[in-house]
Formats: sequence, structure tokens, C-alpha cells
Amino acid sequence: MDDATRAYLERDYRFGSEEAAERLRFSVGFAQSGLQALTLINGGALVALFTFVGAAGSIRFSIAMLWWSFACFAAGLTCNILAYLFAHLSQDQFYIAAQGGAWDAQEQLNGVQPDRDHMPHLRWGDRYRMGGVAFALLALIGFVAGAGFALSSVISA
Repeated sequence: MDDATRAYLERDYRFGSEEAAERLRFSVGFAQSGLQALTLINGGALVALFTFVGAAGSIRFSIAMLWWSFACFAAGLTCNILAYLFAHLSQDQFYIAAQGGAWDAQEQLNGVQPDRDHMPHLRWGDRYRMGGVAFALLALIGFVAGAGFALSSVISA
């Protein structure tokens, strides 16, 4: 193996390892930021709704609409958790593919022809990413629907 090829493979190994580490950091960041944001809006809405009902005094409510509101906020929280679980799983698959590419470069540096197939990890990573986006949108829809049901639950006197 000539020096130029060796330098090229060493660079690929270094860049692949750096990308894998960065993707792992992204995974942790997505889980923390996403759970905080969507938990805040859906969980906060549940707490606010309980507080409002408890302090409403003479305001009358449609109990059925309140239950639908609570259900939507709870569904939003569930979708929130699933969204960021899927975000983590997608980054995990991308990490595996990136680290595998780095190991391939390392094996080539040692004169071994790698035989890993990274495409399944990339495909699963993309599927999980799309699932995470879908669940995040459902969490937002849960919040909007819950707010609508909460508003419609108030019965004018």
C-alpha cells in the first residue's frame, strides 16, 4: 500500500470516527431537547387544565369534552416520548453505519478487505427518523386537539 493511499484511509478512519461520535452527541441532544419541549407543552397543558377546573368555581363544563381534552394531551405526551425514542434509534443506526465505515478504513489500512454492509443501518436509520417526525407531528396535533376540546368544554351560563 502506497503512502498516498494510506494517508487517504487514515483520513477516512478519522473522519468516520469523528462523525460517529458527533451522531452520538446528536442522539443525546435530541432526546433531551425534544422531551423537554413536547413534555412541557402537553404536560403543562394537563396541569393547567386540572388547575383551571379546580379553580373555576361557578363555571360549568362538559365533562365529556374535558375527558377528550385530557385524552388528547396524554396521547400527545405518549407520542412525544415515542418521537424522541425514534430520534434516538435513528441516530443509533446512523452511528453504527458511520463507525462501521471507520472500521472499514482501519481494516483497509491493515491490508484487509472489509465485508460490512452499511446500507441496512442507513435504511433503518431513515425509517426511524421518519417515524420520529411522524410522532412529533402527532404530539403537536394532540396538543392542538386537546386545547380545542378544553375550550369547547366550557359551557356558557
